[in-house]
Order: sequence, then C-alpha cells, then structure tokens
Amino acid sequence: MGKQINLSFHYHNKKIINFLNSLFTKILSRNDRTFLQSTIMTVLREIIVNAVKANTKRLYFQKQNLDIYNPDHYNFGMQHFKSFIIENQDLCENELKNENYKVTLHIKKESNGITITVSNNVPILEEELLKIQERIKKAKEYNDFTEVYTDISDDTEGEGLGIVLTILFLRNSGIGEDSFKIFSHNDKTYSSIFIPYQLQPREITNNIRKKILDEVNELPSFPENILELQKLCTDPYTPINKIADRIILDPSLSISVLKLANSAGFITRKRTENINDAIKIIGFRNLNAIIVASSAKKILDERYSIYKKIWEHCNKTALYSRYIALKTGNQKICDKVFLAGLLHDIGKIILLSTNKNLTQWISEITRKREIRTSTVIEEVSIGISHSTIGQLIAKKWNLPEYLIESIKHHHSPCSIGKEFKYILNIVYLANHICNIEDCKSDYFCLEEEVLTMFNINDENRFKKFHEELIIDLTKSENKKE
Repeated sequence: MGKQINLSFHYHNKKIINFLNSLFTKILSRNDRTFLQSTIMTVLREIIVNAVKANTKRLYFQKQNLDIYNPDHYNFGMQHFKSFIIENQDLCENELKNENYKVTLHIKKESNGITITVSNNVPILEEELLKIQERIKKAKEYNDFTEVYTDISDDTEGEGLGIVLTILFLRNSGIGEDSFKIFSHNDKTYSSIFIPYQLQPREITNNIRKKILDEVNELPSFPENILELQKLCTDPYTPINKIADRIILDPSLSISVLKLANSAGFITRKRTENINDAIKIIGFRNLNAIIVASSAKKILDERYSIYKKIWEHCNKTALYSRYIALKTGNQKICDKVFLAGLLHDIGKIILLSTNKNLTQWISEITRKREIRTSTVIEEVSIGISHSTIGQLIAKKWNLPEYLIESIKHHHSPCSIGKEFKYILNIVYLANHICNIEDCKSDYFCLEEEVLTMFNINDENRFKKFHEELIIDLTKSENKKE
C-alpha cells in the first residue's frame, strides 16, 4: 500500500534475523528481486549489529558511570567494551530492554525502489561518524575482495571489515555503493540503503575470476565411449545387455555403476555384482544421468583429487536427499534428487583449486559473522559463486536441465521456478542438514518457505525429522553390509 512499516526490537538474535529473512523473502519476491536476498540480508545484518552495538556502548558507559563525551573516559571505556559485550551477551539483551534502548527497522516502498532504514535511539559521536566516513571512503577504493584480503586478512573481526562488506555487496549487486547512508538526527542514528528497481550494470573482472573461467573451459569433454553410451541410453529400444556390454569395457565406470546400484541411494534386497542387474535396479531412464555423474566425478578427481571431503559431503547430501523424497511422498523424484545431491557442489572444487587461502578466509568470515551462505561473499569477492561455476560445468557437459538448475540454485531455493522446485528444495534441505551435522549451519539459517513445504517450521519438529533421517540412513547402510 506504499505505507512505511516500522519494526522495533531491543537486541538481535537468531529468531529476529530469521523473521527478517522471511519478511524480505516475501518483499523481494513480490518485487521480482529475489536474487538480491543474500546481499540484502548480509548488509542488513551488519547494520543491525552495529546499531545494537552502539546502544550497548551507551549502556556500558552508563553502568560504568563514564561520560562518553569525555575523551579520557571514552578511551578508558573502549579498552574494556569489546570484552564486556562478548562476556555479557545475555545480560546486555535484558539490560537494553530495561533501559529502553531499541533499534527500529523502517521499510518503505517508493515509486522507484525500496528504502530500508535502521535507527537506534542514541546519537552517534562526531568522531565516530568521521571514522565511519573514512572507512566508507577507503572501502570504495577496493576493486574486489582479493585486495581486502591482502590488506586485512589478519583482522576478520575488525570493525572496518563490516563497512567493506557493505560497500562491496551493494556495488557488485548492482544496487550501488552510494545507496548506503549514515547520519544522526534528533538524538537518533540512522543507517539506510535504497534498493532501486532499476539496478546499475556491473562487470567484475579479476585474475581469480579469469582463472576460474579458464579452468572450466579447459575441462575435458566426455570421452567417446561415454558419448556413445549416452546415445544408447536416449534410445528406449536399446537392449539392456548392449548397454551393459559397453559399460563393462570401462572398468572405472563399471565400478561406479555397481557402487551406486548398491548404495543406500537405491533400495535393494541384496547386493548385486552384475551390470545388467545394476541397470535394472537403477532404472533405464536414470542410467544416462548416472553415467554422466560418474564421468564428471572421474574427470574432476583426476584434476582435483585432494578434495575428497567435498565428495564425502556430496555423497551424504545425495543419500539424505533420497530419504527426504521417500519420507515426504516424492518417490518419483528419488533418483533425481540423489543425483542432484551428488553433484550440487562440483563448482566448489574448481573454486577452491584457484586460491585456497582466499576461499578459507571467506569461509571463516561467513562463520564468524553468521552470514547465511558463503555464496554471497564469493560473488562480491571473486565475481562468481561456486553455484554459478557448477552451473557452467553442468552446461559444458550437457547435464539434464534439472541438474543444471539444482546446482545453480542449491543455496537459493526461492529463486527457482515451479518445475524443479521440489527437487531443489529437497537437495537444499539435505545440504543444510549435512552442514548442521558439521556445525557449519543451524536451523535458523533455513528458508521458511522450505521448512513450511515439509511441515518442519518448528525447531522440535525439525529435530525429530532429522533424527528419523539418521535412523533411516543407518538402517539402510547396515542392510547393505
């Protein structure tokens, strides 16, 4: 209706951030800007954290009987303020509420875009505002995140990094670095960003991005025997034994097909050592995709053999994907979600191979700053995410469309069309469950739309769902043994 929405809270916690994420999912999708979700939420969280920190600083000085406007008091207080926040998080939340220190989020739909403003009810000190403006100016000088890494890679918790993230995210998303404003008025501090409906064109080029694209272009195509097998698989009149004879000629492919047929991804009564039987178990219509998946893994393993942990994660994601499909009555897509899970992170292998130190730093920032996914930082730091790299590989190898879309959107389920939504949402959920088990994510990072689809939009129901998946997987693996 064009009216401003105002939402107030005293402290940021996971429930509030999760709620805001759900809210902006709806706002952005209704304005055809879903692809900005990760950028907006990352920037917004930085702004909210800084607003709460500013209020907490006033509370701290007040409790310590220090005058924040007195330079000596200020310098003394700031020496202990950071440790105070870390050690008294629960106390801070209650005290901020008791003293009525609050943060308000203002959202208004304009004729040419959406304005998001975060205010906190204390004025910013003039010297602090000058520092922030200097940081903004410095941040605008960086071309990409590789330059930031060179300058401040040893200070991932430094306050300057939040400003750099904000500026780079806004610039590289097409929103524009000048859309960010911070000012003080009537004893309040305001930080705002304007999201225009017409985004600015952007072109990110740097050495790492070029190297990644070169790596993709240099990947070998499938060998002739695989291409011939693909042709045979697309002909519904091809006898199974003719395909089996071809597969047997390739020992590594034979092992892959038998391994997949005997894995927990396919339900069988007993182990099979026969290629003909394996094809029957897998299903003729899925054999082509499995041949492609096995061949893709072989090519990547030969070039990037050190990334076995990624394959282990993909295997587990594939298994969980299949069991989620079975558990939720989506048996018809079991094999598709299994393969989508198996290949969802193929882009990460090439990303890691180009600059391991940088990607490790990105992962560390993602964890420490509680950013929902590393994809958004990959995009602003390198100009391309591992999801997009995976999509490029999938297209190069002519993978089925559902695999291309699942690889591309496995971190952004809200941005995929209806045709493959169930496949993607299952893989997205399975991927997150694996990350939760590895302590890389938690329940509050999951998209509300996905949780609602599977009726687990309650933490206790989700935990029960997760526990049942573990039991199903364990039972199946025990049967195979």
